Amino acid sequence: MKAGATGRPNLDEVREYQVTRLNHALRRPGVWGGEAALRLLMDAVAFVDGLDEVWQAECEQLRARGAFNSLGVHGAFSEILPGYRDDGAVASVYADIAWRHGWLKVDRTLSGDDFQRLRDEASRWCAQDRYLDEALVELGAPAVLLGGSNPCYPKTLAYAANGATGLICLHFASTCDWKKTTQPQPESPPVLLAIRHGEGAFADTFTLTPTGSTYRYKADG
Repeated sequence: MKAGATGRPNLDEVREYQVTRLNHALRRPGVWGGEAALRLLMDAVAFVDGLDEVWQAECEQLRARGAFNSLGVHGAFSEILPGYRDDGAVASVYADIAWRHGWLKVDRTLSGDDFQRLRDEASRWCAQDRYLDEALVELGAPAVLLGGSNPCYPKTLAYAANGATGLICLHFASTCDWKKTTQPQPESPPVLLAIRHGEGAFADTFTLTPTGSTYRYKADG
């Protein structure tokens, strides 16, 4: 962080420093300490922007929607997709908040029409299993890749459009055989479990693929 003329960083420099740290953590949450670190960094950015009460209201809204329980956002995901553990998926919920308040730095945005089309076609997209390379070819690079780039790890692609208040998130699970390798396996690309968007009850924001449904049914025994 660069210092101001007095030798100390000014408020804008402090804000840029904290926003940059938050964005690094959203992209690689496991490296930064997971959900607890994300919440601390969101606290810091909200404080700098004078939005402490807004941030607290966002946290209460997560609880009210069922997107946060005693185990945090991770626990809410576990209720919907048991067995799916992805720090990137958890980060996507916080990235949604960051996008609304101008804290999320994105790599690209979709046009309004393309964003709406993706929302409208979520059911069609999830009617059959899809894979990471297929999503990237059809949709292009995401606004933010949440999680590592190694195909052996789960990850979330988040798409955004200027003027849209929320993100559209595609959650992928690994299909690698961990007993054989931790390196990318061309025959085992990450598979889409769900497309998530919207601000209603958390469970209602998911559109599951066939593979995603197998994860969901684990909750029912």
